[in-house]
Amino acid sequence: MAGDGRKLSYSERDRMRREGGGPGGRPPNRRERVEGEKRSREALAVADSLFTDEKGGQAGKALADAVRAAHGSTDLAAECRAYLEQVGPPSDSELVSIFLDAGEKELTICALDALLRLKGEDADKLAQELEGGLKRQVRILAEDFDDDLASRAEEILE
Repeated sequence: MAGDGRKLSYSERDRMRREGGGPGGRPPNRRERVEGEKRSREALAVADSLFTDEKGGQAGKALADAVRAAHGSTDLAAECRAYLEQVGPPSDSELVSIFLDAGEKELTICALDALLRLKGEDADKLAQELEGGLKRQVRILAEDFDDDLASRAEEILE
């Protein structure tokens, strides 16, 4: 057909496109198709990790989901520590609030430091983040007997 030196008609081109007989000459076999699908899935996973809202990509999202799931349970402190080790301090106000609920001083200090960093970067954004329950949590910590916690909380509220 195409090898005889003449131009293909539109119907011949359409038929070749439908049958997969394009420039490669033959349709891909099962192994090539599976490898192509695998490469596509891997590329999509990489793209998803680039565009996820969570800090740390897909791994960070999984850890954040584990922290959210552990909220209110005895495993909360352990999940927060795992998040802190793998991803770093939380940047999402919801996660900061959960870290404050963990009840461990070092996790609370880490969450308050994250809020202090946000205050240094963008005070208006911090004011928006502090609306609601998070502000109440910080106020309670400002009255804490521990000077480290109270001073950090007071600085956030200023």
